[in-house]
Amino acid sequence: MRILVTFAVEAEFAPWRRLRKFKKLDSRGKNAIEFSSTATAETPFEITVLLTGIGENSALGALTETRFLTTDRPDLLISSGFAGALKPELAAGEIIAPAKARTLKNHANVDSDLPLREAAVRLGASAIENLITVDRLVKTVEEKSRLAFFGESVDMESAIVMDRFAREGVVAVALRAISDISSENLPLDFDRCLTPQGAIKPLNLLNQIVRGPQHLPEIIRFGRQSFSAGQSLAAFLDKFVAAVPSLLERSVHV
Repeated sequence: MRILVTFAVEAEFAPWRRLRKFKKLDSRGKNAIEFSSTATAETPFEITVLLTGIGENSALGALTETRFLTTDRPDLLISSGFAGALKPELAAGEIIAPAKARTLKNHANVDSDLPLREAAVRLGASAIENLITVDRLVKTVEEKSRLAFFGESVDMESAIVMDRFAREGVVAVALRAISDISSENLPLDFDRCLTPQGAIKPLNLLNQIVRGPQHLPEIIRFGRQSFSAGQSLAAFLDKFVAAVPSLLERSVHV
């Protein structure tokens, strides 16, 4: 059995990467960055990771190149990483398990595998109905308020990635950590200071800090909040893949 976990960027994956021995695989292109972890006594199956980059275009580019849709197709896909809260009930660092991931235009609309989602909820994830996948960063409280009509949380990749694997008959579940709550703006314009692969553009970041030094405490708080969310997500993923092997065996056809 092979489980594939996708993240947008290395920063989301890094805490889990430190918990277990992932080996970076040889690149098959400039977009898809892939890793593999060997089986252990606690997780007697292969766990692989794909970094898709940020947003639909980057994700589609990675999916075009990845071996995980061709020679090394997984039995189960977990779409993971960070998400923003659209409803006040969701707290920073909370792990969410949505019933559905969908885009606003509904060109990608995928249900999470029900038994796997229920297992995640039993392990402590919060059950939500809709994770909305959008094509741009949601930066302000006002934008979050408008999107809250459609769902409880927002990200930029899950529906796209899950839809592509669903077409190949791979069961999927979304498990994400809340990095920013509904009542807070993003402290930086990440469109300007991050590449699609999540690398920081130092000069752009410095320029934003110089132009808005009053936002520095918010930037520091957001950094700590994101770090904590990453730690929570890594611990949950490790617990999830270790605790449900028998359920996974029933949910997929090996």
